[in-house]
Amino acid sequence: MSFSVCLLCASFDIGGAETHVLTLARALESLGHRVTVVSGGGVYEKEADTFEHIRLPLHKKRYFFFTLRALRSLFKRRRFDIIHAHARYPAFLCRLLGVRFVSTAHWVFSTRFPLGMLSFWGEECLAVSPDIGAYLKREYGLSEKRISLTVNGIDTARFRPRERKGELCICHCSRLDSDRAEAAFSLIEAVRRLYKDYPFHVRIVGDGTEKERLRHLAEAVNQEAGRCVIEMCGATADVAAYVGEADIFVGVSRAALEAMAAECAVILAGNEGYGSIFCPHTAEEAEKSNFCCRGAEGTDSERLEKDLRVLLSLPRESLRAQGKANRAYVEAHYSAHRLAQDALAVYGRVKKRCAVLCGYYGAGNVGDELLHRALTARLKREGYRDVLTLSRRALTPSSLYAVWRGYDFFLGGGNLLQNETSDRSLWFYAFFARLAYWRGASVSMLSGGLGGFRGGGERRAARVLALCDRVECRTEGDLAYALAMGAKDAVLKHDAVLSLPLGMRREDAENILLVFKTPKSKDEALAIRAFILKLAKRCGKGRLCLFAMHPADAPFVRRTARALGIRAAGGDADVFLEKLGSACAVYGNRLHAGVCGLRMGVRAHLWQGDEKSRLLEADVRKAAEALSLPSPLSLFSYTDMPREEPLSRLSCLRIACFLAAKKRG
Repeated sequence: MSFSVCLLCASFDIGGAETHVLTLARALESLGHRVTVVSGGGVYEKEADTFEHIRLPLHKKRYFFFTLRALRSLFKRRRFDIIHAHARYPAFLCRLLGVRFVSTAHWVFSTRFPLGMLSFWGEECLAVSPDIGAYLKREYGLSEKRISLTVNGIDTARFRPRERKGELCICHCSRLDSDRAEAAFSLIEAVRRLYKDYPFHVRIVGDGTEKERLRHLAEAVNQEAGRCVIEMCGATADVAAYVGEADIFVGVSRAALEAMAAECAVILAGNEGYGSIFCPHTAEEAEKSNFCCRGAEGTDSERLEKDLRVLLSLPRESLRAQGKANRAYVEAHYSAHRLAQDALAVYGRVKKRCAVLCGYYGAGNVGDELLHRALTARLKREGYRDVLTLSRRALTPSSLYAVWRGYDFFLGGGNLLQNETSDRSLWFYAFFARLAYWRGASVSMLSGGLGGFRGGGERRAARVLALCDRVECRTEGDLAYALAMGAKDAVLKHDAVLSLPLGMRREDAENILLVFKTPKSKDEALAIRAFILKLAKRCGKGRLCLFAMHPADAPFVRRTARALGIRAAGGDADVFLEKLGSACAVYGNRLHAGVCGLRMGVRAHLWQGDEKSRLLEADVRKAAEALSLPSPLSLFSYTDMPREEPLSRLSCLRIACFLAAKKRG
């Protein structure tokens, strides 16, 4: 399943969360998904080569109303499948807009008033380390079902070793703000005591409020040494070049993982703690805090100096061997592919958490009851956890809320888009399809038919089809009609009831089931009675059973059966299938009598005056010709003389399976 994904982050400058977004965007694009990154901009904008970047002031809260309006317009215009927020402020805006979104927690944020109350984590939240997951449960009360662990995936093709020659290089990369620069200060202090004993140079990469203080300290060390021992490199988007040329890296979090991927020996040191020299065999403690050393002893220059002496004393070959082990560890546990797969697993669950199946359900119509059963089972197979029913008789709060929340919306089988019987029906389905579309849902028509129309009905139905991402028509005729009405990407997908495991008719079945709608006129009623009398004369009244597939047909069925002296029956779908299983033939003018007969090996005769029946018969005849089999479904008129013809249950089943599997664009 391909997703259209919008990744939201405050800025797109150098930083762990921003690099995480860049790596995720590239990994998703490489897997065939469409990605748009929305941020406040930064140096990584130049890296947006395979995906789209849109700049909005998400890093400046004074533009709150402008940003809110711009996001609303963007979401309405682009209709993303998934919105993924990577900071609290973008997540807050998504909550205000009422869109469904997921989030990633990259850090343990402050919960002081009112920040805790304004923090929202979406449908599900990805945590980049176990301790952040525990923090979300403890501080925000998120349930375990809503939290998934992921990793800071590293693009190992980008972060790789480069040519290393001359004296050893020590690299530190981080934001140089007061809450991030402790390792940089400790590194400069340790270098002051080390440069006389070992040949090396240091590169400090980054920018921030402490940069100038660090520059003055570095210049003092350089003047004291009489050479450039410490180089202040400033901010850059090409961190890979610096860590690729380094032998030793000092730092934490994502930067440390990137250095491992570049085959550096790594010392974990940061504002939140000191983790010493990293070794893949003892990585469990570092993994718990996302390599940030939360809870460990503080970073100081003495500890750092001691560990640097150990590494600087090693031969370069030993440092390279340690770096190769680090890269193998990253490739096994922190790849960009795993990052993308973790995100896609959450996207799939959120996208398919709920589906709204809208149709003519709850009225007691056997055909629609079977359609509901078949389509519900199909959506479950497609991965939807909950399938809610929406109909004129089932306007439940849960289904209405699901439409409002923008869950996937399906017009579920049958000729829903028609106004031949009632304008209210077309108005109902068109209204909810448009509401679902407006709320950001994917709208589809499954196994549907079209018409008949009168007045402006066809034009209104065409507008609904234009909203649909997927249009499935149940006959060749409906497909041609949908394409003529301008439906995009319409396909043939035969009636969903053909996919139900309905069983087969009994070998000794000899009854004949009659299924007729309440006639529209006295002449039609007389014609139906005359036809039934001809059938009774040919086959015997004892074999006939007149069944009401819709409660509205029951009075006509009872009157006709009493007048003609034959059996009458009615009931739900299970009762109908039981009656059909004991019949060798079915006559009628209800489409699903023919569909069920086809699926169960019962010869079906449908009235030729019904347009839906004519379309079905044409498709069945073509399928039978393709398989070199006799057609098990035929049309009749009330003036015909009924006939009995033998029918192979196996050939009938082959045709039904052929139609159920057939899909054509």
